[in-house]
Amino acid sequence: MEESLSTRAAAAYRAGDPALAEKLARDACEADPQDESAALLLSGLLLHRHEAREAAEFLRRLLSAALASAAAKSNLALCYSRLGEHAEAADWARQACREKPSLVSAWNVLGNALLAVGDPVAAEAELLQGLSTNPDHPALILLLGHARRVQGRETEAVSSYRRFEAASDRLLEEAEAMALSGRLVEAEHRYRQLVQAQPANAAAHAGLGRALLRLDRTEEAVGALSRALKLQPNDPASRHFLRVARGEPAAGAEPAYVKSLFDSYADKFDRSLVDDLGYRIPGELAEILRGCNGDLSEVVDLGCGTGLVAKALAEDAVAIDGVDLSPRMLAIARGSERYRNLFEADVVDFLQTSATTYTTAIAADVLVYVGDLNPLLAALARRLRAGGCFAFSIELAEGDAWSLNAKTGRYQHSPAAVDVMLSEHGFAPAEWTITTIRSELSARIPGAIGVCQRMPGEAGPRR
Repeated sequence: MEESLSTRAAAAYRAGDPALAEKLARDACEADPQDESAALLLSGLLLHRHEAREAAEFLRRLLSAALASAAAKSNLALCYSRLGEHAEAADWARQACREKPSLVSAWNVLGNALLAVGDPVAAEAELLQGLSTNPDHPALILLLGHARRVQGRETEAVSSYRRFEAASDRLLEEAEAMALSGRLVEAEHRYRQLVQAQPANAAAHAGLGRALLRLDRTEEAVGALSRALKLQPNDPASRHFLRVARGEPAAGAEPAYVKSLFDSYADKFDRSLVDDLGYRIPGELAEILRGCNGDLSEVVDLGCGTGLVAKALAEDAVAIDGVDLSPRMLAIARGSERYRNLFEADVVDFLQTSATTYTTAIAADVLVYVGDLNPLLAALARRLRAGGCFAFSIELAEGDAWSLNAKTGRYQHSPAAVDVMLSEHGFAPAEWTITTIRSELSARIPGAIGVCQRMPGEAGPRR
């Protein structure tokens, strides 16, 4: 059966082709004015391009024709809010709230619109109604505080702000989830709400900076990330992304950034990466190693994380050691009881100091945090036995040996350039398998899996 235009539009959006997604969504709405998903996608894409007037006219036309959708009315209200037509925004948002009280976005637009037209009493009443359906939602609590402050009821406003602060982590998580799913305009709005309410919240400024980077608003991103670093000078993540924003990439991500990233991610790593982002590299690596009859008797899992590679090799590897910077990731890996030894260390440091040699080394989703691979390959050549396999994944770069993706903060590599570096350190050229690393920012991340052998002879660079 042929896919619908709406389905194809959503697929194009996820694949990172917003222009095609917009065209297909527009065609879908012309073919079926009641296609809610196409209407929401198209209006969202137009808002993303700052075409609020076009989005508003388009939604009004559909709603007046046949479309019955509270979410579309909420989007229309947001369009009018962006245009500064707050009375109109309030009218449409109120309709959406009455039709679908669980729609937090509609209550949010309604509260903001009523405050903008100077009616804090009505804003408070509406927000209290919204909170009765969506208890303790931080965005609505924050607006409630604003409504009370405008009325001069400072004690009650402060009480609302304190409630908001207690729930702000939820708003931060929502913003990050929006950013990861590609809803960058909404994510920016959430982060700005946090920054406005909590000017000293370094995490909110940092998140805003990363979202602005993904929106290609580099100058604003530099400002937000600089503010985050001023508030939290030792934050390695903000330091990393500020270098990205300034176009000053280091040869690799600093270990402190990688450690903090994965420590914060550990508890939800498997669910988010595998279930939400479709990450399948450990299983693909295992299948490729089986197909080439790799010697799995002594394996080192570089950047082992929570143990996804050991799980994929559970019926194959005789002995497997894991290395990772993140103690929280290692704690989860230790609980799996699949590793012979686990080491908390930078992978290059480990390879330089370890006395153990291995028949196979695996680096799944590790080289994306390394630009210049030469130090890693030089150290690995001394720990991998002659004839041993090195299996790894990369995100694909176009042309350059390596480059830093400003939108993700991860490194990308060219297979041809990697082959050159491999040969310089005593490895045969890799056998490459083109694959998808994961989905992120509503797009597939193109990558490749490489498997190569360490050639016989003395390990070390051939330069």
